[in-house]
Amino acid sequence: MSKFALVKVKEIVGTISFSKLVIDDYCPFDEFINEIEHQGNLRKNLLSVFAIMDQIANLKFLPQSKFKDITPKKEAIKEFEIKKGDLRVYLIKEEEHILILGGKKNSQAKDIHKFRSLKQRYLASKQSHRS
Repeated sequence: MSKFALVKVKEIVGTISFSKLVIDDYCPFDEFINEIEHQGNLRKNLLSVFAIMDQIANLKFLPQSKFKDITPKKEAIKEFEIKKGDLRVYLIKEEEHILILGGKKNSQAKDIHKFRSLKQRYLASKQSHRS
């Protein structure tokens, strides 16, 4: 079974905290950031994504064009998507916001499927540790 951990995102400061999901010492969100930094052409959008997270952390109201609830019906844990240009960031809300995965608009359907799979694995891991 995979080992899950949460690492606080220190760059985002506010009433609501953000953490990144780490799976067996691998962080999909960090990989996404590194990919964007390496490519270089979407750096401004990435900075805007962090600005949106900062606004969320400080309880600012945002339009659905930037921060959207994508939770399926009858799902208990809220799912959200942060959007800026071609970038997408997928997270869940528990006691804090948990960043799980980042992606691009052209791979959105695949990314959402992967996001939900990682979410389910993480939640199952939490349940097994409580038992």
